[in-house]
Amino acid sequence: MKFTCLIVDDEPLARKLISSHISKMENLSLAGECSDAIEAGTLLRSKKVDLIFLDIQMPEITGLQFVSTLKNPPSIIFTTAHRDFAPEAFDLDVVDYLLKPISFERFIKAVNKFFDHQMGSVEQLHKQAGGETFIYVKADRKTHKILLDEIIFIESLDDYVKVHLGNEVLITRENISSFEQKLQGNQFVRIHRSYIVNIHRISAIASEGIEIAKIRLPFGRAYKKSAMASLSLKED
Repeated sequence: MKFTCLIVDDEPLARKLISSHISKMENLSLAGECSDAIEAGTLLRSKKVDLIFLDIQMPEITGLQFVSTLKNPPSIIFTTAHRDFAPEAFDLDVVDYLLKPISFERFIKAVNKFFDHQMGSVEQLHKQAGGETFIYVKADRKTHKILLDEIIFIESLDDYVKVHLGNEVLITRENISSFEQKLQGNQFVRIHRSYIVNIHRISAIASEGIEIAKIRLPFGRAYKKSAMASLSLKED
């Protein structure tokens, strides 16, 4: 399983060091490097990113300010030369806080926290007698067993994910990308930064989006082409 990551730092040497660390990790691939938050915001609108290595002190917009502007932020590991920002950083529920210069040993510990977080709330796919496939999802202080066929669509909302089922909605503190990784290759397709849908539940498809359970969900610009391909349709 590979996760895409982004480096956002105004210091070229800092970006080079983190890039070198990433290159040594089999489960990470580098989506890009940005020297400021504005450039990073532009990249995030066109590329799927699971994890950002984000410097705190940058010109124009700080890393802390940048995170607060993101509607559905990827997982964040802050990088900084100053300890003073730690309390404020962890208030944003980030994965970790790395002090520069960042050793590879400390980098690995932070990345392992990210991996644990990704694997923690949404468990691996399982099969029960009869061949039905299901997952476990942690929500409401319980672990729920959910058959894949019961899932209508999955919605990302700020720091949470809503799993829409036939008769209820489960809210879990999880990244939508972890659901995408687990459900890849099954009857699900990501149509938008905020939506993954069950292909079997789709009732209609239009150029601007799909209809599912009498709800219209839009295609995201970055996901439309691959979604239409998964649905065996050509883009208009």
